[in-house]
Amino acid sequence: MKTLTVWHEFVATQNPDLLADILAEECVFHSPVVWKPKEGRPIVTAVLTAASQVFSEFRYVREVVDDENAVLEFEAKVGELTVRGVDILKFGADGKIVDFEVMIRPANGLQAVGMGMANALMGTDV
Repeated sequence: MKTLTVWHEFVATQNPDLLADILAEECVFHSPVVWKPKEGRPIVTAVLTAASQVFSEFRYVREVVDDENAVLEFEAKVGELTVRGVDILKFGADGKIVDFEVMIRPANGLQAVGMGMANALMGTDV
């Protein structure tokens, strides 16, 4: 699937310009840290770009994909902590991502992600 190929390229390069081709204009992002979803391509792009700065040694360890969904299990470092999580993606009829949800464990790793994201997004409209 072209969208996943471009997504993996974004993860490898952290080039936010790649997201314009794979995120639907009305894309919704569900954070593991905040309750209210973030809506719209510009905001989701800002969140995903910030996340790429918070995580290090990021790698996917398993993928489950069908025509409308993907569950991508990952492992990464946040500071000295190792976290595991999943990216849950839903694709629209055009193949673009319309919904993006993230779940992370353990709790102390999630807290570190939240603090890192707050710092990375400081000064933005997100």
